[in-house]
Order: sequence, then structure tokens, then C-alpha cells
Amino acid sequence: MADTNPTQRPAPAPPAVGRSLSVRVNTEDMRDDLAVVMRAHGDAAEPTRLALRLLADAYRRAWTYDDVPDGTAPHIIAMRYALPDGTPETMPDPRHTRYPHVRDTPAPYDAPA
Repeated sequence: MADTNPTQRPAPAPPAVGRSLSVRVNTEDMRDDLAVVMRAHGDAAEPTRLALRLLADAYRRAWTYDDVPDGTAPHIIAMRYALPDGTPETMPDPRHTRYPHVRDTPAPYDAPA
């Protein structure tokens, strides 16, 4: 007899190399965010690849350094960019805790307790 559980879902797997990735734009915020990054890249594909790479690098570091348990999404609290000449952006003044152009992004889901 097989040990498979018919109600158990298989582990998710990414599409094969060369296959398309489909993402539904399901909120106005997501559409607005995509419009912002498309201003620099022209289409949706390249910023999607870049966003995936940046997020995956952050997850890899968090798991490699054992800052969060493997497979658990770390809470990303900051990002930095370089100016056109390559120097890092200036650090924000710590007295300013809110910036109108920055918003909190909720975790995709709350992990079960």
C-alpha cells in the first residue's frame, strides 16, 4: 500500500528555466508599485526579476547567518541605494521616523502559531 496522503499538498516548486512566470496584479497598490519601477525599466519583466533577486538575496543571508529559521520569511525593514556616482545614499536623520514616500509592507501572511 502507498504511504501517500491524498489530502497533502506537494511542496511548491518554481517553474522550469525558460518557462513564464505569471503574477496577478490584484491591488491598486501593486499596480502603482509596478508603475514606479517600470519608469526605470520600461517593462514589467526586468523589475520583477530584480525584485525577486533582491528578496531572495535577503532571505539567503538571513538563513545563512541563522538570523531566522530556514524557511521562515524574515521581516525586511530597510533598503539602501547608491547615487548615480556610486556613493551610498545618505542615512536618514533618526529624528524623522516617518517619510511620506515610505510605507510599511505587511508580511504576505502570518505564520500559524
